[in-house]
Amino acid sequence: MRIFLKELKFESVKDTYVKNITDEVRKAIKKSKIINGFVIVSSKHTTLGIIVNEISEPNLINDVLNHTLVSVNEDRRSERAVRKGFNHPTKDYTHRCQDNPFCNEIDEDYNAAAHIRSLTFSHPSATLPIMNGKLELGKYQEIAGFEFDGRDGTGKNPVRKRTIQIWIHPSDEIQILS
Repeated sequence: MRIFLKELKFESVKDTYVKNITDEVRKAIKKSKIINGFVIVSSKHTTLGIIVNEISEPNLINDVLNHTLVSVNEDRRSERAVRKGFNHPTKDYTHRCQDNPFCNEIDEDYNAAAHIRSLTFSHPSATLPIMNGKLELGKYQEIAGFEFDGRDGTGKNPVRKRTIQIWIHPSDEIQILS
């Protein structure tokens, strides 16, 4: 069985945002020429998750973004919290990247809140069906990456380079059960 892989690579320079990737997933399915099967959309990062929701409605996305920032306090030492005009709750967390023995980044920011938001409001991957060569989504459903820890490269923290993988798995047939 052949499995197809498409990687979306991009720089993530905004703090918290939703990136609609539905069209990229559809293009990958079309290019694979798979008729029936599954697509798995997967993030390779702990603070960038995958969501399926009504992504094209900007007021809803703004509400969701605001909810995540209000629901999970920001670390008061983070670059985001010390910026002028940051008006969301803060608290003291203990996490820093340097505490992880596998961390080899220059990053000195305090991003525990980004990890907690990712665990709370997104998933590391989403599995969706392909039927008759098309992505099977509900009327308002779209696929997106949900970034909780983008960096603009100012200060000591580098711009985040992100990868989302689109795995396309064919199936021999679909048998509809009645």
